[in-house]
Amino acid sequence: MDYGISGRVAIVSGGSRGIGRAIATTFAHEGAKVVIASRTLSNLEETLAELEEIAPGRVHGIAASMTDPESVARVVAESRDRFGPISIAISNVIGHVIDAAKEGSGPGAGTFEGMGTEAYREEFTQLLISSWALARACVPDMQQQGWGRICNIGSGVAREPSTNLPHLLPNVVRAPVAGMHRLMAARLASDGITVNNILTGSILTERNRSYWVWLARERNITVAEATQDMTNRIPLGRFGEPSEMAALVAFLCSDRARMVTGQSIPVGGGGSAHL
Repeated sequence: MDYGISGRVAIVSGGSRGIGRAIATTFAHEGAKVVIASRTLSNLEETLAELEEIAPGRVHGIAASMTDPESVARVVAESRDRFGPISIAISNVIGHVIDAAKEGSGPGAGTFEGMGTEAYREEFTQLLISSWALARACVPDMQQQGWGRICNIGSGVAREPSTNLPHLLPNVVRAPVAGMHRLMAARLASDGITVNNILTGSILTERNRSYWVWLARERNITVAEATQDMTNRIPLGRFGEPSEMAALVAFLCSDRARMVTGQSIPVGGGGSAHL
């Protein structure tokens, strides 16, 4: 299928690993000009080397914190100077930090009794401010073109909070992020801009593997027991692959998906109980 995004300029935050990396790779295969942003320079360089083999001269990487509006504005400006106006914006920023050595500083996991005011502020910055800042910086380019795609990589807890898991903050903040994207979809539809939100389930990424180790430690069980418990909750009986997420995002950002906007779409192997 021709997604109709050849030559389009796409920014993928968190594009150096996991789901973001898979999305950037898919865009590169489809002929887009791709900019990936990441806080971790080593991951960025490794991913760029691979993308350059797929799309020589059509990829660029920027080391930046995509939770800081000034840094986001710098990424967008540099991307525009290099490739032209932005057509596609993918917000893909983690919530609570599992491994600070790999992910940098940020809010940790915790319960209602243990989380202080500052942790809530940090989580809103991580998840809501980051996606708002990227959209705000890219929308003028999209409006000028009369075409744009905004997609947020969210979580299934935006619709169904995981009350059995010991991480309060994503359960609280993911829903407002989904609500903001729904409002943006309504406001920007007349400009030819679609806005969608992905409700991510259990996907086989390096971060999720770290999460399962952490969860096993929290529950005093083995990692195998923790992952089996997660798998048992998925009707398809397996975890998802980053490439499966990327395929959906590529379609939503395609010209063929121009009637799909304002949606929060679960990707969790049938685990969502919501109609």
